[in-house]
Amino acid sequence: MAEFTEIVKDYFTNAQVSKSALMDLLSEFLAVEQGGQQLYEKALELVFDSEVKSKFREFLKQTMTHQKVLTEIINKLGGNPRSQSHTAKIASQKAEALLRTMGDSGLSRDQNQLNAMENIVLAETKDHADWELLGKITRQTTDNRLREVLAPAAKTVEQEEDEHLNWTRKKLGELQMAALNQNRKPDAAGNGHDSERQTARPASVAKRTKASTKPQMKRKSGTANSKARNGRGNRLSH
Repeated sequence: MAEFTEIVKDYFTNAQVSKSALMDLLSEFLAVEQGGQQLYEKALELVFDSEVKSKFREFLKQTMTHQKVLTEIINKLGGNPRSQSHTAKIASQKAEALLRTMGDSGLSRDQNQLNAMENIVLAETKDHADWELLGKITRQTTDNRLREVLAPAAKTVEQEEDEHLNWTRKKLGELQMAALNQNRKPDAAGNGHDSERQTARPASVAKRTKASTKPQMKRKSGTANSKARNGRGNRLSH
């Protein structure tokens, strides 16, 4: 969502919005939401973290609702939702390019999950910017009819887009750190990695030290007994 100061400034700024340019943008924004649906559907095939799966199902449903909202807006403003602007076609191509990178057989299971989430972050960054712009148009437009059509949708959807982007970006960072820390876990053969070997060293050293002191103690004990016997022998000879 836009910064508070920016929102206040928008209310004191007037803009005469070009209807044809706006309709092209709305077509593009709809294409972005449609691409987002495809990305979420593909991501749900690849992610295995239970929290991510649950959130992505929720975000997918909201994304499909956003498509309906945009379709209604385009219809109310006299446009055709099925007609794609040139920028809408480009937006679709971008989504297709991201989809082609998902589920690569050369990636591990963890890597495929992280890659899927990264693509969602990329897509949601654009989506988030789209709805922020619609909010700005709503606040600055001098067209009361346009404000009336956009305002309810912009207010609701922009908040959901905030969560889509911010939650996924934060969770991606957490899982990336977890993936880096996996090197500290034992492997399949039960052999520990660096941190575990370092932890185990003091115990093994202690055992070796303990074992090595036993012969020394025996030697010292033997020497003491020998001296005692020699002492007794000397006294008897005197």
